[in-house]
Amino acid sequence: MKTTRWMILALAAGGLLQAQIPPDLKTRIIGERQTPHGSELERLMSFDHQSNVVYRDDLVWPFLLKSYRSGPSNELQLIVQAPECHMDKVGQRAWDKGPILLFTPTTNVWVQGEGFLFLEASNTLDISNKVETRVLRSLLKTSALNGAKTNAPATSEQTLKIFADRCHFDYLSNFAQYFGHVHVIDVQLDLTSERLTIHTTTNGAIQTILAQDNVVLTTTNKGWATGPRAFYYVTNGSEMTELTGGAWWHNGDEQARAEKFIYDTTHHFLTAVDNVRVWWPNGPQLAGVAPKVNETNGYRELWADVATLQWPPTNGPVEAMHATGHVLIVNQADSSSSTSEQADYVRTNNLFELTGSPEWWNERMDVTGRILRAEATNNIFHARGDSHLKMHVTGAAHTNEYLYVASEDIDYQTNLAVFTDHVRARLLEDDELRDTLNSDKLDVELFSNEVKTAVARGHVQGETAPDKLGRIKTIACVKLTAHRSTATKLWTDFLAETEVVLKQFGTNAAEPREQLTAEMAIAYFSAVTNQLERAVAERNVVIDQVKTNAAIHATGQRVVYAVAADEIKLTGHPVARDDQYVVSNSDYMIWRPKTNLFEAFGPYFMSPSKPKPAKSPPKP
Repeated sequence: MKTTRWMILALAAGGLLQAQIPPDLKTRIIGERQTPHGSELERLMSFDHQSNVVYRDDLVWPFLLKSYRSGPSNELQLIVQAPECHMDKVGQRAWDKGPILLFTPTTNVWVQGEGFLFLEASNTLDISNKVETRVLRSLLKTSALNGAKTNAPATSEQTLKIFADRCHFDYLSNFAQYFGHVHVIDVQLDLTSERLTIHTTTNGAIQTILAQDNVVLTTTNKGWATGPRAFYYVTNGSEMTELTGGAWWHNGDEQARAEKFIYDTTHHFLTAVDNVRVWWPNGPQLAGVAPKVNETNGYRELWADVATLQWPPTNGPVEAMHATGHVLIVNQADSSSSTSEQADYVRTNNLFELTGSPEWWNERMDVTGRILRAEATNNIFHARGDSHLKMHVTGAAHTNEYLYVASEDIDYQTNLAVFTDHVRARLLEDDELRDTLNSDKLDVELFSNEVKTAVARGHVQGETAPDKLGRIKTIACVKLTAHRSTATKLWTDFLAETEVVLKQFGTNAAEPREQLTAEMAIAYFSAVTNQLERAVAERNVVIDQVKTNAAIHATGQRVVYAVAADEIKLTGHPVARDDQYVVSNSDYMIWRPKTNLFEAFGPYFMSPSKPKPAKSPPKP
C-alpha cells in the first residue's frame, strides 16, 4: 500500500522539514501501525511500491514513521508521530483531528499541533489548531539537516519558536504559512502578527520570514516596534528585519516612526526610511536602562528622509545616529532648531555634526557654515567653512538690533564666541547698517547671551554709518578691544593698539576731515548717552585736521581729549602747526577744536609756518 509514501510527503510538505536533498525513490522507510484488522508491521517499503488494495478510510493507530536516507550512511532523516491517522488512498489524502508531531533526529526542527490534513496532489500539509514550531537558530543561515549530530535538544537561547492557531506547509513552493495569533520568540526579538510566511531554500535553510497584519516586534532590551508588515532575511552574514507600511518604534521615552524600518539584529542598527521622525530625551541617560525624559530638558526631535540608529548591545539609549535628506532637528531644552542634508549624532559626548547647507537657530541667533558641530552637554558649537552668525543684540534705545558676523570658522560656547579668518562683522539697527568691523580674528565674551567684551585682532578695520550730521568715523589698528555694560546695554570704552589710525569725515564736503595716528588710543563713553566723553592716545601721536580754508597738524607723545571742555591736551614734546605758525618746545599745549585755538604752556618756540622769501641781492 501507499500509506508510508503519503506520510513521507506530508513530512516534506513544509519547507522547514525538508531534507538537504528531496527524498529519492530508494529511501528506506520503516512504518509501524495498528489497524482494525490487527497488528501489522511494514518494513523496507520503497516509494514506488504498488498495491492492489484500495482503502477510502484506513485508520492507522498509533502511528510512527521514520525516513532513512539511502546509501552507506543509512542516515535517519525525519520522524512523524500521531496517535492515529486516517488514510484515503483513492483521494490521496491523510488526516486526523488529533495531535501530530514532526521532527528531525537532531531536533533542530520540531513541529506539533492538533488536527491535520495532507493532500498528495498539491503536496501540502495543514495543521488546524495549536501549532507550535521550534527551529534551531543555525537554520537561519544553514540547512535544516546540517545541525550537529546529536539527540540533545537545543537550548532556549538557540531556538526560534513559532506559535499560531493554524499553519499551511507547501512542499513544492518551499514555504510555510502560519495564521491567527502568530507569536515568534527568539533571543534577538519577539514578534506577534496575524500571518507569517516562511520561505526556505531547497536544502531546508530558512531564506525569508514575512509577518503581516498588526505586527508587533519587540527587540531584546531595545524596545518594541509596530507596523503592518515585517520581513526577515539574511544577507552578507547579517540577520535583517524590515518593518514596512508605516512603522513605529519605542524604547522607553525614545521613539521613531517611518514608512519603513530596517533592523540589523547582528550589528544592532535600525534604519528608518521615508518620512522619518525620531524623538529622544535630552540630558544624560543611564546605560542598561530604557531612556527617560526629564520634564525640564524635554526632547530632541529629528525629521529626515533616512536615519540609522546604532543601539547598544544591551538596553539603553541610542548610541549614535546618522540621518540624511531634508534633516530637521528641534530641541525643546533651548527652543533651537537646525536644518541640513546630513546629520550625525554620538551620545558618548553628546556631539552633533551637520553638513550639506547646515543652519542652526534659536530666538536669539542663527548660525550657518559648511559644517556645524555641537557638543550639546557643554553647550559648545563649531562652524567650519564660510561661517555666518546672526545674533539679536538688545540695545539701550532699540530692540531691533542684529549683529552679523561672517568668517571662515566660528567657535561658540556659553560665554565666548570666537571668529577666525576673514572676519566681517556688521551691526544693523532697524534693518539699516550702522557699524562694520573687519579683522583676522574676533573674540566676543558673552554674559547671559549679551555681548560684554569684543576683541578684534589682525588687520582691524572699522567704520560707522553716517550720523545725523553725515559724519563717518573709521578705525584701523592691529588690536581693538571694546567693553559693553550688560546692565545698560551701552558701550563703555574702546581700546585700539598698535598702528592706530582714527579718521572722521563727512558726506558733506564742507565737513572737516580729521585723523589721529598713534600706537595706542582709548575712548570712554557716557553711561547715560553713550556719547564720547574722554579719549587718550599715546606714543607717536599725530593729529591732522583739514578744513575748507585751514589745516592743523599736531604731534606729541600723549594726547587727552575732554569732550565737555572742548579741550585736547598734548604732552611729550608737543608740536602744533597751522597755516601761519609752528609752536614747539612747550611743556604742553591745549587745543580747542571748536574755536580752533592753541595755547602753549611753559617756555615755547614759535615760528612762521612758511619761511619769508629771501631778499634779492642789491643791484650792482
